[in-house]
Amino acid sequence: MIAGSVVMSESPAHQLKYWRKKFEIKQADLARKMSITPSVLSDYEKGRRPSPGVNFIRRYLVALYELAGSPSHVEITRLLAAAPPVADAHINQA
Repeated sequence: MIAGSVVMSESPAHQLKYWRKKFEIKQADLARKMSITPSVLSDYEKGRRPSPGVNFIRRYLVALYELAGSPSHVEITRLLAAAPPVADAHINQA
């Protein structure tokens, strides 16, 4: 669910930062958990690096979940409900 919001977003960098803040995780703590420097993480969250790949997003979210104490499905659903939409698509069927 959260990975999809990052991947489908027009701004994956902003989505990464949005979720980290929603889980109330400090950037330095997440960077340490991912074994990267805080400046690298900051660059991704500010869009100064190319869009993160699938492997980075997976590592980011696994570290986020672990630091948050493995939030329950109910908690993730609550956070998703409060999240801004990541895309606005209209499908027309003929």
